[in-house]
Amino acid sequence: MIRIAVTDDDLSVLERLKEYLSRFDVSFESDIHTEFYSSCEELNESIRAGESYDLIFLDIEFKGMNGTEFGTLLRRKMKNYDTQIVFISSVQEHAMELFRINPIDFLIKPIDESEFRRCMLLFMDRYRSSDTFLEYTLDNIRHRIRSREVLYIESNRKKAVIHTRSSTFSVYGKVSDIIESDRCGFLCISRGVYVNVRHITDVSPKEIHLSDNSGLFISRGCQNAVRDRLAGI
Repeated sequence: MIRIAVTDDDLSVLERLKEYLSRFDVSFESDIHTEFYSSCEELNESIRAGESYDLIFLDIEFKGMNGTEFGTLLRRKMKNYDTQIVFISSVQEHAMELFRINPIDFLIKPIDESEFRRCMLLFMDRYRSSDTFLEYTLDNIRHRIRSREVLYIESNRKKAVIHTRSSTFSVYGKVSDIIESDRCGFLCISRGVYVNVRHITDVSPKEIHLSDNSGLFISRGCQNAVRDRLAGI
């Protein structure tokens, strides 16, 4: 089951997305369950009470807690980097402000169903690949690790050093071979250093910050490629 939350204080938007989701579910047999909220406070209370969602459609403009404030709370305070977010707004001036929350997309009101469907298909691609595994050999035993658990991998002579949320360990092999099954999920920021784009929370011309608050240097030779790649996220 795919769990989706829709949060907007405009009843007409909630009704429209309810219809869009129903038609999408029928067309793609996605087994979608949806909850609807009229404020970020309601959504926040629900999540703190134990609810979890794979995707949140989140309006930005609210009288109380706004969408960017909730998105920052979800990422920075709750340390939730797995739930995908699609922001909704009536204006297009939030792009840089939203980057640190790492949404997968942005919808402009009034929401067109073709644009909504495009967002859903993008989400479904990520959802299906969320359990992609990386494989490596350690002590002559073949191991697998979920790609989303890896923060970054760096090359150290004949070894690859794998940094996860809970540990760091070294294995023999090439980084390029280890990330082969999820090459699009990793970004080279300097020679032999590949970061998991799912964990990028902030970026400057010379440094990337990850979800564990670590900062990594972007080499001069990679800066243009990093900028171009992140512009598409």
